[in-house]
Amino acid sequence: MKIIGVTQARIGSSRLPGKVLLEIQGKPLLAYHLERARQSKLVTDWVVATTEEKDSDLICEIAKQLNIDSYKGSLNDVLDRFYQAVQNKKPDYVVRVTSDCPLIDAELIDKTIQFCLDNQLEYHSNQSQEAYPDGLDVEVFSFKALEEAWKSATAEADREHVTPFIRRNAKRMISDEGIDKKYATLRITVDEASDFEVIQHLFQHLGDKQSWKVYADYLLQHKEIQSINHSIFRNEGYMKSKFNEIQLRNITNFKASDEYRKAIHNLIPGGSHTYSKGDDQFPILSPAAIVRGKGSHIWDVDGNEYLDCSMGLTSVSLGHAYEPVLDAVRKELENGVNFQRPAALEKEMAETFLALVPGHDMVKFSKNGSIVTTAAVKLARAKTGRDLVAFPVDHPFYSYDDWFIGKTACNKGVPEAVSNLSVTFQSFNIESLKELFAKYPGQISCVITEPEKGNYPHLPADFNVADFLKQAVELCHENGALFIADEMVTGFKTEFPGTITKYGVTPDMATWGKGIANGFSFCALTGTKEVMELGGITREGEEKVFLISTTHGGETHGLAAAIATIKEYQNKNVIAHNHSIGKKVAELCQQLVTENGLNNYIEVVAAEWMPFFVFKDKSGAVSQGYRTLFMQEMIKRGVLFQGVFMPCFSHTEEDAYYFAKAFGGSLKVYQEALEQGYEKFLVGSPAKAVFRKTL
Repeated sequence: MKIIGVTQARIGSSRLPGKVLLEIQGKPLLAYHLERARQSKLVTDWVVATTEEKDSDLICEIAKQLNIDSYKGSLNDVLDRFYQAVQNKKPDYVVRVTSDCPLIDAELIDKTIQFCLDNQLEYHSNQSQEAYPDGLDVEVFSFKALEEAWKSATAEADREHVTPFIRRNAKRMISDEGIDKKYATLRITVDEASDFEVIQHLFQHLGDKQSWKVYADYLLQHKEIQSINHSIFRNEGYMKSKFNEIQLRNITNFKASDEYRKAIHNLIPGGSHTYSKGDDQFPILSPAAIVRGKGSHIWDVDGNEYLDCSMGLTSVSLGHAYEPVLDAVRKELENGVNFQRPAALEKEMAETFLALVPGHDMVKFSKNGSIVTTAAVKLARAKTGRDLVAFPVDHPFYSYDDWFIGKTACNKGVPEAVSNLSVTFQSFNIESLKELFAKYPGQISCVITEPEKGNYPHLPADFNVADFLKQAVELCHENGALFIADEMVTGFKTEFPGTITKYGVTPDMATWGKGIANGFSFCALTGTKEVMELGGITREGEEKVFLISTTHGGETHGLAAAIATIKEYQNKNVIAHNHSIGKKVAELCQQLVTENGLNNYIEVVAAEWMPFFVFKDKSGAVSQGYRTLFMQEMIKRGVLFQGVFMPCFSHTEEDAYYFAKAFGGSLKVYQEALEQGYEKFLVGSPAKAVFRKTL
């Protein structure tokens, strides 16, 4: 196996000219880089690929002193320069590193190569999950993939950079490196003067022979050194070249949507079958209805195309009209969808799903989330003989049933006596939960809560989700109550299958829904046999608990969709891909917010499984008006945006950059609105809260 390593090096740099020639202790950075890289045990030979710029001979001379070949090529067509540097050597695989990484780690190089070879991939990078510090990037790809990119790539961004075309077209896999993601915030590269200052410090205090982790841990332990270059963003040059390539849509025609809006409210109360899809949740300049979707894109009744961000209110985890799921559904439809007795497929689905959830023995299917959360509450009351249900006061939605809705502003039609059976606490606050049990001793049947959120702004900086969940389960059991984890949103997003398995927590019951069947209607309640069998019919002589009884709960096409979705998750590392897209979107948008000086007015909550955004007015107060204005501007640019980005398996890096460019364009309008008021720019009224007392 012939593996050629290539390091890219050039004299010119807009931010730090001649950076690879900068010296520490009398030796240029490039020499340190090459000496560390060639310790790789798997790379056959190394080449330095440089440009034909003035003084590039100095780079070639350093390579020559180390008995390493060099090649001079095009300044702007980096892909050609890279290809020409290796094509005469006819390697099987090529390793790409960059010379602005003086502390490149040979063990990481070999680890990346080995993963690529073991899995017979055409491309692999140790930054597939962006868990390592900036400055340790290693890419490995087949020469065949490089040659295809060299022949076929035409876009400016694909020629200015070596691997974007390869990443999009080659067989690849995202590996779980098991690296603590705290390291991803670090920079041990040299792109600006402040970077060089950090590298100088590391060399002076630790030398140049340590592993990457020694340097990274040192920076984590010395925040004053880490902070020197902490504000610099990763891959800024690539972002700018991508933005130059992207042509944003300009959507102004909503004629058919306006006609749809005029008619729909006379036919359907609320105009839709879930309030969060209603007209009062969007600006006037928005699509009223969607005709079709494919992958990560959707088209409205006017024919306008959008990048989809919410993905069916987070229920579409793989992508619209995702073929492997559709194939399974089509096949099952031929057999019929509903019968007088249970479908044989129900047993397979039950076994498949329960195999994902350690500690849970039984499952009940349904068609929506409200049914299974209410079923969980009923079981808890039946098991404990108690009436009260506890849930976080600041969680937006658990069910449309009375036990939850009666505690919201939309409680009309719910008897006060029913509302009083629900009690609340501050989410993820164990002390608040303790106070609730003390206030209602021996009365609380269960606590139901989401097991994870995107952020925890009202809790200490050292708050630990896993600790809270374990303490909450123990507290419930100490007080004779059950703990229910509502994985309706977090399931199939934070982890596979969800947060409870991510943190090794076993609740008495868990509720599941969005994402399991890639948009098809399938929800589930899982739990221990001790609790779940209360809803069964085999315990003769005991009082019956009428749990869930739905004619359509076991429809076969929904079960087939769920089984197919689970298989995709098991075979394709969907979670890692989705997290990488979410992380990219959050990083790009944070960079744009910072560059535009809007950190006080737009908060990017960088939850990689579902980044979301908080919009504020000039005083710093959260504002529906400014949020609606931003929605309007994103929609105009071809992004159906409601404040979140829900990554799915069909979202690509191209989608992330498209979203970011639209985001950057919308920021310009936002800046003007902060000075002049959103009313001058927003057409119509701001979106309204779903849970409000009056229309």
